[in-house]
Amino acid sequence: MRISSTSMLPQTKKQFFRLITIISILLMSFVIIGISGISSNKAYAMKALENGGGNIMMGSMMKNKGGMVSNRGHEMFPQYKGVKTGYALFRYEGCIMCHTINGQGGIMGPDLSHMGSIKNFSWIATQIADPSAHFSRGGAVTFNGIKYPTIMPNFKNMSSKNIGILSKYLESLK
Repeated sequence: MRISSTSMLPQTKKQFFRLITIISILLMSFVIIGISGISSNKAYAMKALENGGGNIMMGSMMKNKGGMVSNRGHEMFPQYKGVKTGYALFRYEGCIMCHTINGQGGIMGPDLSHMGSIKNFSWIATQIADPSAHFSRGGAVTFNGIKYPTIMPNFKNMSSKNIGILSKYLESLK
């Protein structure tokens, strides 16, 4: 039995329009699901701000029983374990989940693509270790004309060597 390629095509206009309708509904469903996922992250962030900010981040962060934040960057980018380059640390420590560099990364925090032309090494290192040194929790910061909530967790447990490597990398982005 020979099957021609035209046998898979709709035989009538009615079937054709039914097929187009089904495809359209599926595409719209995917778009709606994607948009609702983004808006739920924003809603979650706003709720966090209303409750005093705290150490809450989207995507790579999960609140644990103690109210502290657990960074899942180590789980998501295990290939960077032990790699001591700024870019690798940016991924391994989970920064990329909220921050963008050259079009890659999250949208929750500021785009850091040109961080070095805006802030110096000392400011960047302090921001990583203790963000509340620059911005109060529950407030907002305007960065490149965009207002962001100040919900970045501190990375006090990151070694000073790694903070230095990461800060130097971010300072090099101009």
